Amino acid sequence: MTEKLYFEDFSVGDVLVGDTVTVDREHMLWFSREFDDQPMHNDPAAARAMGLKDIIATGAYIFSLTAKSQGGIWRRMHMLPSGLGIETSFLKPVYAGDTITAHIEVPSVRPSRKPGRGWVDTKASYLNQDQETVVEGGGAWLLLARPEK
Repeated sequence: MTEKLYFEDFSVGDVLVGDTVTVDREHMLWFSREFDDQPMHNDPAAARAMGLKDIIATGAYIFSLTAKSQGGIWRRMHMLPSGLGIETSFLKPVYAGDTITAHIEVPSVRPSRKPGRGWVDTKASYLNQDQETVVEGGGAWLLLARPEK
């Protein structure tokens, strides 16, 4: 395994690419029936009547897939509990069979007021299989600073 990244390993302009996740139709349907039972999420005829090509994923389900895509990035860091200022904008419908891949840019880094840690601000674009941005967002990650030797 590669050595995990510390706060000091990040620079403005860095870009990280997450795991590619695929939208599973049955899981997407289960989620919509359980948490967001609206017709565009579980009734294909109703979705088409709304001008969609098929049922679409719920926002909460898409958010969970963006987190799953970022998981591969997070596992490579010495991350502390954070997630401040999370922003999410849904730009295009997400359909069963689509893929989502996180592309995270670092616009700024700043030391924390508390010693031994720092903030990495992020701007995220989540691209589908056609390289279209379906979700944009951002937030701040809190990471451990490299221990002094």
